[in-house]
Amino acid sequence: MRRLWLMVWLTSIAVACSRTPSSPTPTAPPTATCSYALGTTALSMAGVGGSATIGVTTNASCAWTVASSSSFVSVTSAGSATGPGTVRITVAENLGDARSTTLTIAGQTVTVNQAAGDPVFGNWAGTITKGAGCAASLPSSVQWTGLLRRNAGGFHEFVINIPAAGVVNQTVNVTITGNTLQFAVVVDALYTFTGNLASDRRSLTGSFSGGTCSGTWNGTRV
Repeated sequence: MRRLWLMVWLTSIAVACSRTPSSPTPTAPPTATCSYALGTTALSMAGVGGSATIGVTTNASCAWTVASSSSFVSVTSAGSATGPGTVRITVAENLGDARSTTLTIAGQTVTVNQAAGDPVFGNWAGTITKGAGCAASLPSSVQWTGLLRRNAGGFHEFVINIPAAGVVNQTVNVTITGNTLQFAVVVDALYTFTGNLASDRRSLTGSFSGGTCSGTWNGTRV
C-alpha cells in the first residue's frame, strides 16, 4: 500500500513538472480618439479679396478633409491631411454686395463673410456710336475710373471722365439702382446716357440721347 501511494505521488510530480505555463493573452491597444480644434470658425474678408489660413489641431494619427462648394472661395492647400495642419483659402474680388459662404473643415463649419466691392471699382473703357444730329464734339470713346461710393441703398455713384472738345477729364455723376446705371454729361448740350450692368459688373450696354442726337454705347472694365 505504501508503495502504491509512493508511485501515485511520484506520477503527480512528473505530470506537474511536464506542464508548460500558458502565455498571457495580448491586450489590443486602446483606439485613439480623434478630436479637432480649428484656429477660427469665422473669417471676415475685404471686398478686394485675398487669402487666409485656418489651423487644424488634432492627434498625429487623425485624418481630416476640407470641402467647399463656394463660387468665390477656393481651397489652395490639400483637400485632406492627417495630423495637425493648415488650410489655405483664396477669396476672389467682390464686385457686388456683401456675401457669405461656408466651408467644412474636419467636420466643422467655417463661415466666410466678404464685404461689398472695394471703393475703387476699377478702370473702364467704352465706345459711343453716334447717330445723325450729334455734335462733332461728342467723343466716340469714353474712359473712366469707377470711384464707387456707397450709401445705405448700396451702389451710389461713379465719377466718370469723358474727353470732350476743349475739356479734359470732365466730371460726370452717375447713379446706379440695382443693375441700372444712369448718368448725364454736358458736351455742347445735355446728353443722357443709360445702361445696364452685367451681373458680374464688368460690362454694360446702353443708349443715349440729347437734343437731336441719339445713339448707343457700351463699356468694359479693363
